[in-house]
Amino acid sequence: MACLSGRIGPEKECGRQMGLFFTKAQGGIGRLATGICVVGLMAVMVVGAGIGTASAQGNGKDPGDPLEIFLHQYLEHAGLPGGVIGIGYGTGQVRYAASGYASVGPDVGMTADRQFYIGSLTKMMTAVVTLQLASEKRINLSDPIAKYLPEEFEGRIANARNATIRDLLRNSSGIPDYLDGEFFFQLVGRDPQHGWRNVELLPLIADRDAYFEAGKSYAPSNSNFILLGVMIEAVEGDHIEKVFNRRIFEPAEMANTSFGRYPRPDLLAHGFDDADGDGQLEDVTDFDVGDQLADGGMISTAEDMVKFARALFVDGVLLGPNAIKRATSDAAFAGEGSYGYGLMIGSSDWGPVWGHDGIYFGYSAEFSWFPDQDTVVVFLANGRALNEVPNVTGMLMTGIFGKPQ
Repeated sequence: MACLSGRIGPEKECGRQMGLFFTKAQGGIGRLATGICVVGLMAVMVVGAGIGTASAQGNGKDPGDPLEIFLHQYLEHAGLPGGVIGIGYGTGQVRYAASGYASVGPDVGMTADRQFYIGSLTKMMTAVVTLQLASEKRINLSDPIAKYLPEEFEGRIANARNATIRDLLRNSSGIPDYLDGEFFFQLVGRDPQHGWRNVELLPLIADRDAYFEAGKSYAPSNSNFILLGVMIEAVEGDHIEKVFNRRIFEPAEMANTSFGRYPRPDLLAHGFDDADGDGQLEDVTDFDVGDQLADGGMISTAEDMVKFARALFVDGVLLGPNAIKRATSDAAFAGEGSYGYGLMIGSSDWGPVWGHDGIYFGYSAEFSWFPDQDTVVVFLANGRALNEVPNVTGMLMTGIFGKPQ
């Protein structure tokens, strides 16, 4: 299994949800999850022979496709409404599978071209833009983040005068998470279509105690990437979506990726979550829990996330090799794995794995890049698992790569 999100440590999930925090499972898999593991691995072993040479396909409608069979079984066991898997190689070959529902009442089947909120996968892109600015000498990674904050917050945000941009990228700043407690979610409940901006969250980060001295430890904090978003907008003098359009979406040809907005795009799969704690999923698509925020407010497709992986790690469109090396090696220790610059750095029986997972209210996501194989696995779902199941990527690896040597 991959050492990525689930084995990086007993951290609180860096994504967001309404009222409750989602904690990654540490340790054993429940009885239900064990069943899907057996069924899923049998399915992907069948997939393995052809998956490396599959050409691009997107309708996910082949009833005999083992990858789609696996996805259907996984969604049923996880209690998820629908999802899409994308597997892409450095050669440009891609395979997709879609299953479940994009919306219910009326029921609309899932298709591979659907958009999803990707939650903390957004952090990878915020880190990319930050490193681009550094390569252009417009910022220095050793700059304290206070340099780019409104003056009234320089002394009110714990560690801001000592925590560097590098510390924020690595989650080693000690700056407290604005999602600690219920206050932000109470604000969302009062104004569910507010249209949050990064700078608006500074009062929620201010006047709290630091977790630890800047640079001395590791603790995931969404505030780090909110502050990087404030910095990016200050340096560029532009709204964050326009910056990301110029620097990421257009160069990588990610035509269906953007920050969230109203009205919701027609291609956006409806998101479902247990909003009231009754154990049932409700449609929560219209809640804005961070549409314009640099820590998790982005929507994308499996195809676009495969394009992002290729542009970042294969073609050098977004960052050069030196920046990639630093982003994946200058990492903070985080339990059994590490955290680089907006990237979870882990290991597997098949070699290194870099990426992120994400939670947004009504959505969940996985992104895993295997540098030794030039392969990316993307999983996007329009819900949060009601049952305890392992991550999709870990279950697919034997089918994709064969048995480890």
